[in-house]
Amino acid sequence: MEIPFGKSEFFIITLLQWEETNFVDFPWRSTSNMWHALVAEVMLQRTRAEQVVPVYEEFSNKYPTPKSYLDDDFSLIFCKLGLPKRQVELQKLAVIFNEKHIPIDKRELLGLPGVGPYISAAFRSFHLGIPDTIIDSNVVRLYGRYFGFKTHAETRREKWFIQFAEKLTPISDNRKYNYGLIDFTRAICRPAPKCNECPLNKKCDFIKSK
Repeated sequence: MEIPFGKSEFFIITLLQWEETNFVDFPWRSTSNMWHALVAEVMLQRTRAEQVVPVYEEFSNKYPTPKSYLDDDFSLIFCKLGLPKRQVELQKLAVIFNEKHIPIDKRELLGLPGVGPYISAAFRSFHLGIPDTIIDSNVVRLYGRYFGFKTHAETRREKWFIQFAEKLTPISDNRKYNYGLIDFTRAICRPAPKCNECPLNKKCDFIKSK
């Protein structure tokens, strides 16, 4: 799918400007502890950020290193988020990171327990400063509405959409742009969108179709 230049340029510039005054300073966004950063991205998968905050803060205060987490045989922190499966995955990650450094290569990250395309891209873009492309159901919804194409539950996995998102995502200001996608889809382009508050509505196909 071709990306219309004028429409995409307006989208990128507007989103970056919006994020300047709407960035949400969640505690994991400023951490320099890469162990905590990766754990946060695992916690955030399909879980609201507001729910993650108290659990992440408890985790980061209690377990500064993978070893400190492994030494606690009775940790049930992840269960507070209703994520028993990810508790098992985190234990496997802790074993790996207790023995070696957290990888930065995308292929290596994708080979880790519980780490898929979204978590690896978020970790690289947000915490390592390596440009990457964020794709989840919220991003699919935003792009589909704005650019006017139909989407479904599996759109985020389709090759054409991945290529579309990669072409649209800027290399410069990559971290800010990706945070913009997350913050904007949480605050404005939600399942029930706040179109009257949306700075993109001047060129949004969803508005035109209403």
